[in-house]
Amino acid sequence: MSQGRRNGSWCQQRPVSEEERAAAVEAYRVSVARLQHSAYRNLRQSIAYATIFVAVMATWMIFIDQPTPTTFPWYAISILGGAFGLATYVMREPRPRRFVLAAAVVLAAVGMTGIFLTD
Repeated sequence: MSQGRRNGSWCQQRPVSEEERAAAVEAYRVSVARLQHSAYRNLRQSIAYATIFVAVMATWMIFIDQPTPTTFPWYAISILGGAFGLATYVMREPRPRRFVLAAAVVLAAVGMTGIFLTD
């Protein structure tokens, strides 16, 4: 193994100017912000896909005559949750989009819970 150069100290760093240090810190901040933004976007898309999937399954169950009069409202609530999940793709503002996504999750969860409890 290579020991490298050691001139009296454990690790020597090259001198860095304040401009280089500030540029490196700014590049680091930008890359972290970009990573956080893309992670949130991926999470939002995954949650919206899940609500849309629930709505598609509820719609399919309606087309094969699965719901009864007591379970139909729960299917409708699940479909409404999927519609809210789909609406997150047309919204541009992040704050209302977050609220619409939360409403989609709540509606999909309530609809699925109602379907399972009444079946």
